[in-house]
Amino acid sequence: MRLNQEEVVLCDVLVIGGGGAGIRAAIAAKATGARVMMASKYRIGQSSNTNISKGIIACSGLGQSEDNSEVHATDMMSGGRFLNDAPKVAEITRRAVSEISFLQKCGVAFGMDGQKFRLMHTSGHRFPRHIYGENWKGSDIVVPLKRYAKEMGVIFMEHIFITRILTSDKGVAGACGVTPAGDLIPFQATAVVLATGGYAHVFRNTNNAPGITGDGQALCYDLGVPLQDMEFVQFYPTARGKNGTKLLLNEKLLVQPGVMLKNQHGEDILKKHGITDFMSLTRDHLAQLMMRESQEGTVYFDIEALSNEKAIPLTPLLPAPWWKGRKIFPVVPTAHFCMGGVKTDALGQTSLQGLFAVGEVSAGAHGANRLGGNALAEIFTMGAVAGAAAGTDALAARPSRMIGPMAKDEKLRLEETCSSTGLPPAHAMRELKELMWTNAGIIRCPEGLNYASALLRHPCPEIRITSSPELIHYLEYLNMRVVSKMVCMAALKRTESRGSHYRIDFPGEDNEQWLKNIVVQKESSGMVCHTVPVQNA
Repeated sequence: MRLNQEEVVLCDVLVIGGGGAGIRAAIAAKATGARVMMASKYRIGQSSNTNISKGIIACSGLGQSEDNSEVHATDMMSGGRFLNDAPKVAEITRRAVSEISFLQKCGVAFGMDGQKFRLMHTSGHRFPRHIYGENWKGSDIVVPLKRYAKEMGVIFMEHIFITRILTSDKGVAGACGVTPAGDLIPFQATAVVLATGGYAHVFRNTNNAPGITGDGQALCYDLGVPLQDMEFVQFYPTARGKNGTKLLLNEKLLVQPGVMLKNQHGEDILKKHGITDFMSLTRDHLAQLMMRESQEGTVYFDIEALSNEKAIPLTPLLPAPWWKGRKIFPVVPTAHFCMGGVKTDALGQTSLQGLFAVGEVSAGAHGANRLGGNALAEIFTMGAVAGAAAGTDALAARPSRMIGPMAKDEKLRLEETCSSTGLPPAHAMRELKELMWTNAGIIRCPEGLNYASALLRHPCPEIRITSSPELIHYLEYLNMRVVSKMVCMAALKRTESRGSHYRIDFPGEDNEQWLKNIVVQKESSGMVCHTVPVQNA
């Protein structure tokens, strides 16, 4: 198979990814006067975790007078079990109010009672501080934001899979991407913003949008850029469907009178485990409890007690069959959000000059566990910060003149990977997802982690690649393998349980030994990991 090399595409800032973080970063970069381009695997905005979310944003300063950014920051740190990057947390909570105003300027409509925001209260937060899109949909936010970016002059390029970030001795030089049609497209840029999302698709059960396969994390690992907290993956406790693709928002439903989670014997799970204060029950603890119960049989979300009158405001959150008389639904935990990712500073800058990372691809904001509503708070605040920094840096930098030869080398590398024999990429992906779900999922043990690590150290199986779409799927599979290795390595090293990371052989939290982050990095000897002090000042 041969790829067709296109002419070099010129821009100042290249944003890789098509979700809320990427769009917000592109808008901020464009506001500096830079030429900004977005490159996305799928349709920008529509095929993203932001779009399929419930559009919920945590923001202090909109409700009770006692709630402010410092209180919000303390809640984030506590929820993250004190492994968060404190300067980044402070930036997110401080800027959240202004970002809500900016989103309204872009045309975003939130749920309102007259001139006041409707506020929701979720577990782990001391005050009701969550606002949401008027239809409880991420599209309430993404669609106006995308329109605003387009009106500003941000250029969208869709259906392009970025295969490599190009560098020179000055730092970032651009990137190369391949299309399903077989075109190799080189981008010359003096700054790159990664906004590719997490890596939840390395697990069998996930509710994430298609294509969230750890691409940005793998690109950075290949460059030797450090990654952090890769052991911390949040599993949402209550999802419907065979592989947990549809969430049932327990934070909003379980607080309704009579609504409960039941095991196969009809027992109320929360009461069985002595949980009387649901607002203190964070997602990590509930997911672990759910997994233990589901190992003994099916777990059910019983919504039978909800009256029609109380159900009407919750219509966007209820499964359609509820209105037809079906009130009880089997639920399973599902991989939902990745706290780990690329290590950055409070401006989103990585260790490589000109390379920024924002949103779920980056680490630090959430520590060992994310509280509800903080994901969208992070992507919009940090998107604004990182995009502005990238635009400023790009305008001050001198572009590399070496992009042509580097693109030619990348074309040859990709063409040499093609093979007419072997497993279909989709088959290899399914095997990897099952391996990780079984051995590195919610409840972890050294035997399972070592087993998965050993298999991942084996050479990659031969994969059939006879077309450009198969090449893209193969590259996604390679990225998933790299990320899976990092997850297993970090999970084995952290000999305690903290937040979303639960070790059955070390069930307690060890603050004396483990109030520190694990960093994974590529070195000449291969993949290595070490610990660093928490960034708390």
